[in-house]
Amino acid sequence: WEPIRLVRIRQVDRPRRIVLLCDVSQSMQAQATAYLHLMRAFAVRSDAEVFAFATRLTRLTPVLAHRSAEDAIEQATALVTDRFGGTRIATNMQALLASRHRNAVRGAIVVVGSDGWDSDPPEAVAAAMARLRRRAHRVLWMNPRAAAPGFQPTVATMAAALPYCHDLLPADTFSSLAGVVRAVSSTR
Repeated sequence: WEPIRLVRIRQVDRPRRIVLLCDVSQSMQAQATAYLHLMRAFAVRSDAEVFAFATRLTRLTPVLAHRSAEDAIEQATALVTDRFGGTRIATNMQALLASRHRNAVRGAIVVVGSDGWDSDPPEAVAAAMARLRRRAHRVLWMNPRAAAPGFQPTVATMAAALPYCHDLLPADTFSSLAGVVRAVSSTR
């Protein structure tokens, strides 16, 4: 007779969930498509949750999982009705944290792709980012302007968000986007 073991002997390693938020407002027009391609790669390879935002939050995970990158980006573009409009970072982070997808953030690596230009008050951005940081394992912010020589987060909302980010990553070239992938991979 052999006793049945009810306790695991060794820890099971599971990769952390990745949640990506992409700013598709007017100020991010030049970077939005490249960011969506990056986020599609995470959705396909890492089972990541992907959202786009400008004035409202749109979940893109199902459409970005399409086999064809061209079709996926085309469907994502059609789904985001507020693309290249204004930006409401705090409003959209609060919407995510109140949505049925809020549990995806718990213990996850959250990547925000935005230049930080926003019409929400800086205090609202700070409050939303503080709440996001409490739930997430790590918060990484990729900013296309962060690679500029002498970059300082002078935009009030970017300055308000920065204390709640574990890393601010430049994201202005394909090489720097590869650096974002390495940063996410190293924190898993």
